[in-house]
Amino acid sequence: MKALMLVFLGGGFGSVLRYLTVMGMARAGISKDFPWSILAANLLGSFILGLLAGMPAVQRGGALWFFAATGVLGGYTTFSTLSNDSFELLASGRTGAAMLNLFGSAVLGIVCAALGFQTARTFCS
Repeated sequence: MKALMLVFLGGGFGSVLRYLTVMGMARAGISKDFPWSILAANLLGSFILGLLAGMPAVQRGGALWFFAATGVLGGYTTFSTLSNDSFELLASGRTGAAMLNLFGSAVLGIVCAALGFQTARTFCS
């Protein structure tokens, strides 16, 4: 039950952070013609998850993992929005932008996770 509550609280916090990221970038005029805010959230979330995974003190299945990795980052990053944004770009004939969105989130997300992991191993070992 404790793990469930940690995921619940973290997920709400992460969702609010994503909303603030989207709104902040929209106000700054950054995500006008491309979903840069979702790409940024997915890449930052991937990096932070890599950091957590690379920290020896953070145990998968522990309280911090449930709250931060599963909850906060699960709420902050979003595959459904990535999928919908990419579909809308394809439907509007912007195939290159759709591919950039998919490539950026998938491949660069892996790169960010690896960088986060390596950063944690370098500074937390």
